[in-house]
Amino acid sequence: MLTKSSRGLGCLILFGLPFLAGGLFVGYLASRSLVTWYEARDWVETPAHILQADLEVNRGSDSTTYQVTAGYEYSWGNQTYTSERVGLGSGSDNVGSFHQDRHAELSRYQSSGDSFRCFVDPDDPTEAILFREMRWGLFALMAVFSLLFTGAGVGIMAAGFWGSRKVAEQEHLEIQHPEAPWHWKSDWRDGRIQTSGRVQFLFPLIFALLWNLISTPLLFLLPREVLDNGNKLALIGLVFPLIGLGLIVWAARAFIHWKKFGDSVFEMSTFPGVVGGPLAGRILTSVDIQPISGFDLTLSSIHRVTTGSGKNRSTSERVQWQEIRHIDRETLDYDPTRSSIPVAFTIPYEAEPTEERSSDDETLWRLEVTAETAGIDFSAQFEVPVFRTTESRPEVAAEESPWPAEEPQEYVQVDLSRENIGKDWLPEGGFALSFPPARHKGAALGLTLFTLLWSGFTALLIHLDAGLLFPIIFGFFNVLLLFGALDLWLESRRVECRPEELVLSGGILGIGRTRHIPRSAITAIKPVRGMQSGKKLYYRVTVETADGKSHVAATKLSNLSIAKRVIEEMTLT
Repeated sequence: MLTKSSRGLGCLILFGLPFLAGGLFVGYLASRSLVTWYEARDWVETPAHILQADLEVNRGSDSTTYQVTAGYEYSWGNQTYTSERVGLGSGSDNVGSFHQDRHAELSRYQSSGDSFRCFVDPDDPTEAILFREMRWGLFALMAVFSLLFTGAGVGIMAAGFWGSRKVAEQEHLEIQHPEAPWHWKSDWRDGRIQTSGRVQFLFPLIFALLWNLISTPLLFLLPREVLDNGNKLALIGLVFPLIGLGLIVWAARAFIHWKKFGDSVFEMSTFPGVVGGPLAGRILTSVDIQPISGFDLTLSSIHRVTTGSGKNRSTSERVQWQEIRHIDRETLDYDPTRSSIPVAFTIPYEAEPTEERSSDDETLWRLEVTAETAGIDFSAQFEVPVFRTTESRPEVAAEESPWPAEEPQEYVQVDLSRENIGKDWLPEGGFALSFPPARHKGAALGLTLFTLLWSGFTALLIHLDAGLLFPIIFGFFNVLLLFGALDLWLESRRVECRPEELVLSGGILGIGRTRHIPRSAITAIKPVRGMQSGKKLYYRVTVETADGKSHVAATKLSNLSIAKRVIEEMTLT
């Protein structure tokens, strides 16, 4: 019987074979053209008579290709030969105007009856060619196609072999541990999870190389399209080489990070992490990190979904829960050759455990550690197992320390001033928490720059008269981006915490409705998932009242610990 792994392997091999065959065939054609060009440099120029010259036009659904054909005769020694070979390559294409120009030239000689010329192989006079110059643009395009498709074919089949081995291993582990899914992955089964700096470097490198192989030819093709054909809309294509430069920088930074920090290992003291319980252990690095201001640990629950098919396939990640904690120092046992970073979180009972519902829908947990260092900063991330077990408890005491008893340590006390949140005492009693505008300048600046680029692209579409539909669609999203940027820069809020009531106010430029909420009407003050920017999740604090309404007190809190600290302040009377 075929197993799941063998069936998957067979499918991947069949899927990868056409890519491999197509890439090798185009590579063979490009190599043959290069060899012929090199050999033809020594061929002898000989008079030729053009018998016939035609231009074949092949119109497809999305492009038109051309091929010049010709028949000619020439003499070598005491014999007359005929040939139909025009250039180094064969077949039709639309790269440049080679076929159109050569057809026009040959047609003139055919109609006038004047003698043209060809190049003859002196070692084999039956071999001749009319044009022996190399079409470097076409050669580059064929080389890129060959590299991409051959690499894709080899990669797909290699992934099949590697994947089948991993699936077979997982099937074996599932049989051994039917009730313990945290043992099913070989990366998890011993509670030591390693991050591979080499893989994290190779992925951006390969992606940057492939992207630039595809986009670099545009730098040679676009000038002709814009200058000769007057197609100004083709200028949009310059975006792709610019993205390629950014990818090169990304790959270079990944390589420097790998050389500087090497690999890291997360040793779990609670295996697995427990929903409604702790996730604890320590991260061991390859070198002594020496952070400038401690370490930041981020634990995230992520819902990953893949939609679409073929070239329209895309993957998105939604952060469902996230907590960030900061520590100033390593574990008590200092090692000058490496860093030992303590990890401890308390996971809420309502969180979703690790689960792969299908290959396109899964919940995973990711642990990330970062530290500011001299030069490039340190970072490492691990996919960790988090499950509901017999140790899961519906409620975990808020004051319970997440640290295991054998290694007591405390995180740095959450300081609201680091979040630019102010606290002022009110003359009539109580105090006010103020949330000024532009508290997250990095996020605001990033969104502003993206909005400016998007605006410029929208203006370019309008200037190039790209029709009505695209400017409307891009303009709609432009308005949303502009509102988001203004919200990050200009929104401010204020919470007055009085003994008998909470007073909530604020909005963009601080303008908004003021709400007086008696404390007797408050049923709960909760942290709520807010906006997501990249991998970072921001939280809101809402006040729920007995009438079933929910009122926003604070927004854009950079982590759950900050949100909890704000709630603690608001509950003080």
